[in-house]
Amino acid sequence: MSNLFTELKRRNVFRVGFAYVVMAWLLAQITDLVIDNVGAPEWVMKIIFLVLAIGFPIALFFAWAFEMTPEGIKREHEVDRSESITPQTGRKLDRMIGAAIAIAVVFLLVDRFTGPQLDQPAPKESAPAATGGQMVSIAVLPFVNMSSDPEQEYFSDGISEEILNQLVRVDGLSVTSRTSAFSYKGQGLSIDEIARDLGVDHILEGSVRKERNNVRITAQLIDASTDRHLWSATYDRKLTSIFAIQDEISGSIVEALRETLGVDIRKATTASIPTTNVDAYTSYLKARELFYSRDPLALRQSLEIYQQAIERDPGFARAYEGLAAVYTVISAYKPAEGYEVVTREESKRESIAAASKALEIDATLSMPHAVLGLNYSRDNDHEESMRELDRAIELDSRESTGWMWKGMQLTRLGYLEESIKYYKEAYRVDPDTGINSDHLGFTLLAMGKKEEALFFLNKALDKGREIYLVVFMHNIAIGDFQAARLAALHIFDGHELLPYLMPIFEGRNDASEHQRLVDRFWKQLAILKPDTVWAYQGGPLLHAAMGNFDKTTETFVDSSAAAIRVWHPALADYRKSDQFKVYLRQTRIEEYWRKHGWPDMCRPLGDDDFECD
Repeated sequence: MSNLFTELKRRNVFRVGFAYVVMAWLLAQITDLVIDNVGAPEWVMKIIFLVLAIGFPIALFFAWAFEMTPEGIKREHEVDRSESITPQTGRKLDRMIGAAIAIAVVFLLVDRFTGPQLDQPAPKESAPAATGGQMVSIAVLPFVNMSSDPEQEYFSDGISEEILNQLVRVDGLSVTSRTSAFSYKGQGLSIDEIARDLGVDHILEGSVRKERNNVRITAQLIDASTDRHLWSATYDRKLTSIFAIQDEISGSIVEALRETLGVDIRKATTASIPTTNVDAYTSYLKARELFYSRDPLALRQSLEIYQQAIERDPGFARAYEGLAAVYTVISAYKPAEGYEVVTREESKRESIAAASKALEIDATLSMPHAVLGLNYSRDNDHEESMRELDRAIELDSRESTGWMWKGMQLTRLGYLEESIKYYKEAYRVDPDTGINSDHLGFTLLAMGKKEEALFFLNKALDKGREIYLVVFMHNIAIGDFQAARLAALHIFDGHELLPYLMPIFEGRNDASEHQRLVDRFWKQLAILKPDTVWAYQGGPLLHAAMGNFDKTTETFVDSSAAAIRVWHPALADYRKSDQFKVYLRQTRIEEYWRKHGWPDMCRPLGDDDFECD
């Protein structure tokens, strides 16, 4: 054994092995740095590590079997011992190893003292001047998942989310909502295009690479007007707790923003850890993404995944909050294929239970109060509805849902001018959620502001909102029957019903003929498209437009979501009818008016009667 050790030493096998390890380490560090900067896929680094590992035994074999001579490389057994230059080669290897170690030490020192630190942002050569008290706007784009596992997408989104949650607590910053910023995910748009669409001055973007128990997060702040990078930092951490990491990085970014942008801001508060169960948090992120789409199938999937999150962590308040939000809206959507209908009674019961549980765990949450407010509205308890919706906005004015639902309640009560203020705030906070454009556009239309209304209604259509019935009725009201036909094609998914629908509005029919055409349409609708109008809450609107006022009242009383459409210009005749008074009295809206003031379209006629336009 001693002879083998002596021979390995004589042939410089140990020196070659040590030199190889040092050089391979340096090469790996340099390659890793280059890969981070060029955005190469994760597998590139894995291949390089594999090649370096395979090369190690090969290098040792060549050191043992071959020798460097003045005549070139020869097999070791072909070299005469008296002519061997292995001692000289060994000394050259020693010098090379020493140089490599020195380079490695310098590399480590540079990385330690000049590399990105959590409490020291990178130099800011082009930092902008102080804003002088002006509001600075920023959007946090979803961080790119650089991990090899696509499932880590939710982890990347979670990092972005927590950073955004920290920034919204900063005075002096206007932060675009998560929904709007995340809507640009995967679209390939430039920073300038995204900033222009969102109306922001700055963009925060980054990437996340998670590998086993390690995570590397890169963040950079960009001035959208010049496309200059104002600040950037890279963080390498052990993945012991994703929430601790998010909070640490968020705090660092907030401080960097304060210095870089020159914004007079206060120190952001540390966000509480929502759950210690990573699986529950991942489920929560998936469920919330599905909820935002408002697609019927996605809503059912969201419901199931929120319930999974609660099973994994029964104390996870955000999961209960999300569950409450889904149950609040799901009964208004046509059930996805293979799923049973969620009734209004079940929706109310489950949403209130989930919202109450969320507040029991965390009384600072906003969404549960919005959920309760909407349920009070459905119970026609308008006083409590207003209080809960105001409380939701007070707790989190950066969440658009509270603003939007308060606008809906005001619209239902007929206070259109006041509701516009809330819809516009919801739209400002979250301009890329279609429902905000939908309700803002509709209310502007009801107020006679057609040009402005059509801008928002078209945007709502672009975002997937099924509001073709509103458009149809608008075109009927102005006599544009060709445009009405085009809208009807979308409502009924084809031409089949148009011969039954359009004669009701296009011709000048006497009362008996009109009623015959109306009865014929509803009979044919039940045969060909039994679920279409129900799915879009269009039944009461069509009934009102056709003169079936009793059917309209019946549905409006039952569905507060549909009832906000009562102020559509095409329903003017209904609003002048006795059936409209029946609706307002059954829903206690007249009672609310007499206590809090009359809306613009209505006025009292003594103590017992009123009229509306």
